[in-house]
Amino acid sequence: MPETPAPGSEGSLRVSVLVDLIHRPDAGGHVKAWEKLAAAAVGLAGLDLTVHFAGLVPGLRELADNVRYRFHRQAFSTARLPFLSHVPDHTDLASHHPELARHLTDAEIVHTTDAYFAYARTAERVARRRGVPLTSSVHTDTPRYTRLFTAATIERLFGPARLGHLLNDRLGLPERSEARMRRRLLRHQRLCAATLVSRPEEVGPLALLLAPRRVGLLRRGIDRALFSPAHRDRPWLESKFGIPAGRVVVLFVGRIDRGKNVLTLVEAVEALLRDGRPLHLFCAGEGPERSAVGARLGPAASCPGILPPAELARVYASTDVVAHPSEIEESSNVAREALASGRAFLTTEIVARGMVTDGEDGVVVREGSPAAWSAALAGVADSAPLRERLGAAARRRAETTLPSWRDVLEQDLVSVWRQVHAGAPR
Repeated sequence: MPETPAPGSEGSLRVSVLVDLIHRPDAGGHVKAWEKLAAAAVGLAGLDLTVHFAGLVPGLRELADNVRYRFHRQAFSTARLPFLSHVPDHTDLASHHPELARHLTDAEIVHTTDAYFAYARTAERVARRRGVPLTSSVHTDTPRYTRLFTAATIERLFGPARLGHLLNDRLGLPERSEARMRRRLLRHQRLCAATLVSRPEEVGPLALLLAPRRVGLLRRGIDRALFSPAHRDRPWLESKFGIPAGRVVVLFVGRIDRGKNVLTLVEAVEALLRDGRPLHLFCAGEGPERSAVGARLGPAASCPGILPPAELARVYASTDVVAHPSEIEESSNVAREALASGRAFLTTEIVARGMVTDGEDGVVVREGSPAAWSAALAGVADSAPLRERLGAAARRRAETTLPSWRDVLEQDLVSVWRQVHAGAPR
């Protein structure tokens, strides 16, 4: 691969976006969002965009004259720590990344997508030294994930009793870790000329701490042609994945782990199967709980792993219900894909906020228990007319309210970058 990117058009704003996660086929929504935004930037006049990812092999991938990916080896990956083998994505714990810093020398805007790890710390140092504006966006609720996986790590190392109980419950180390990460996030945001959050309700409170002109909203886009009920093909779904006819197929998409609450969904499906309901759970994704899903549900589950985008879109359209029980989400790509696919969508309050109206274009499960999920699933599984009504309303919502990725890029990001650049000292 070439080592020097081709320059963008004359006068283009040079922006470097830093994604401190490994670019790989099974990457999560954070990486996928920047893949889609980079694709939307191809050919966009006045923007020269480099997205920096962690990679197993360093190098450069050109998407167009004005858009490219650059990959960097991690300086000190969490993958090197055996007791963190269960975390969903490995990041870089180094305090500085010299190679990344060398590739930021011509950036006019440096945009971080986390506040905690090597890329963000390197960006702070580069911005301070060069006087280049720093902007940021929030893509993952890292503080809440820190609490969850701190508790899980302590339990793995010390067990649930005695010392594990002392550290987790008596001393509250998971909660302390979460609070520390929230403080770190705010410190980083104070260094930024502009910061974008993913939830509308977070704009006002952060604007009070910073300033209204420095805080905005970063939405997520959707490809309504790719994710569409027009791709529904139930005979194909049943034939390709061995699903018996007559089943109500419940789709889960995402990392199959405790962070996404997938075992709550499995337990809910188990209860309904015992009651004689003809359900089938389809899990599209990878993760440490993938084998557990198959072990518990047997032939009533399909777990084919990561699917190519076109095939995944076809699966969305061909199932009956999309269930997303995650309690830790910044802004869910799965929710948008389910709505655009015209499926009956069941999810949690934290995912539904601003996207789903309970009973109109989806179902909001307000308790996280398996019993609550069983009850919600039973309601839609027992009524094909309800599923059809919810699915039609979901597609209408996607058509009328959800932006495209190009809209998000131009309206939420490029407009902010230009304002920040115009206000930067010359």
